[in-house]
Amino acid sequence: MNRRGFLIGLAAVPVITGAGVSVAASRYTPDYEPLLARLLALQGKTLQSSGSWNPSQIFQHLAQSVQGSLEGFPEHKAAWFSHTVGPLALQVFKAAGAMQHPLDQPIPGMAALDPALSVDYALGHLVATLQNFNEATGLQPHFAYGNLSKADYLAAHQLHIEQHLSQISVVA
Repeated sequence: MNRRGFLIGLAAVPVITGAGVSVAASRYTPDYEPLLARLLALQGKTLQSSGSWNPSQIFQHLAQSVQGSLEGFPEHKAAWFSHTVGPLALQVFKAAGAMQHPLDQPIPGMAALDPALSVDYALGHLVATLQNFNEATGLQPHFAYGNLSKADYLAAHQLHIEQHLSQISVVA
């Protein structure tokens, strides 16, 4: 292979990889109703967390994320990030069908989580915020992913919620 052919092939790798991620990501279909049902099934139960945040803090964090999509996030990543790396990360998460991020990392600029807040209250607030999201027509840019369609925002919320729910279990 000559040098020109090698460089063209090398340049094609990110394009082909990006196309593959995009195709795989398009197969992920978020579903609001089962997500809401899963949260509603937790109401009134005694819950525990395997992480550093208790269930109330987890639900508060998730509600903050959904609320940010409705009202705006107080802090955003740099514009170059939310136009390149951020959207690509969401596509990778959708392609994988799962999100991976530190589960005790607060959303930049959001209020501190109250560890003493009732779990039932925090969960109820998350459910109400998700219902408001479902009815919303205008959404604000995500602090890391930038401008998202409603379907992409729902995917981001669902993947985020599912990852955090992996730390919560019902106490028998």
